[in-house]
Amino acid sequence: MQKLLILTRWYLPATKSGGTVRSIRPLVKGLKDDFDITILTSNKDLGSDKPYEGVVFDHLTTYDDTKIIYLSVLNIKNIYKQIKSVNPDIIYVNSFFDITTQIVLLLNYFKRLNVKIILSPRGELGEGALSIKSHKKNIYLTLHKLLNLSKGIVYHATGNEDVKDIRKIFSKNEIQNLTNLSEDIEINFPLPVKEVDKLKMVFISRIAPKKNLDYALEILEKYTFNGFIEFDIYGPDEDFEYWQKCQKIIAKMPNNIKVNYKGFVNPSLIKKTLSNYHLFFFPTKGENFGHAIVESMQVGLIPLISDKTPWLELEQLHVGFSLSLGNTDAFGNAIKEMLLLSNEDFLQYSKNTKTYIEKKIDNRKNIEEYKILLSN
Repeated sequence: MQKLLILTRWYLPATKSGGTVRSIRPLVKGLKDDFDITILTSNKDLGSDKPYEGVVFDHLTTYDDTKIIYLSVLNIKNIYKQIKSVNPDIIYVNSFFDITTQIVLLLNYFKRLNVKIILSPRGELGEGALSIKSHKKNIYLTLHKLLNLSKGIVYHATGNEDVKDIRKIFSKNEIQNLTNLSEDIEINFPLPVKEVDKLKMVFISRIAPKKNLDYALEILEKYTFNGFIEFDIYGPDEDFEYWQKCQKIIAKMPNNIKVNYKGFVNPSLIKKTLSNYHLFFFPTKGENFGHAIVESMQVGLIPLISDKTPWLELEQLHVGFSLSLGNTDAFGNAIKEMLLLSNEDFLQYSKNTKTYIEKKIDNRKNIEEYKILLSN
């Protein structure tokens, strides 16, 4: 059995680190009978200075029935030591800009590693993602290309747009396109009754510029909607200045639009939380997959999202809206259309959405493709 080492900055018991954990966990479950898997990760959650409690650091341990090494320090000495202790055949790295990825690529550059390396940028090479803190990212990309750190690296894309983004920068590398896996949904959650001229909308994500919450709020503040809209926001406010900007927009909302900040929701409760709404409003600047989008559709919510995700042409299929961020009118009109829906029409729309995502997410087929990708 081949040894597979998965490097990811955050893994269980992390709860605030977004979609990467939710991508890797079903992958580990699906591959555990075919690969000897170890995860190498940090010992802290996103935004936390406190290490996990009750977890052994810098030694092989088991969590969630998975072999894991939690790193007490993220430096080249410690990471190299732990990689050597695992002695993997394949290293699967998540994130392009993270320090853990940079260290692996430097070790590979100096010929300290003699293994197949697969790198999943997780949407970080998209135009929207690169526009955030662009100066620092451009410096690193320049150095990366100058040293040819991607030589021999296989890139893992999770959608056609992801392939295009990677190919723009690393045209000579092998790129494999395999969609992310999603945790199976085992419960059918009843959705709230949809009354004409009333709409319950939700945003669940990290509150950060890339997720574009301020854009969503500006749509609600800018356009006139005939009816009552409730818009609930869930997620860690990791960027204080950005959240202040959002709060200023919220303060200007008309009386028929109620915006509530609900705080952080544990990933295990996301689907149950989503089931309290009709519409998932997420005009993101870029997602290579978008777990919250997928989970909202699995529950039966109508997605109102940007066209910077793999979930495109939703309008033609009558399963939602994937719109250009340059067309604010289209977002406003989509909300007006949803406001007018009766409960009967909403339930049919919701059924279409669930059927669509069930066909798109085929974990069994995808696992077989991952076996081929990771095979040495």
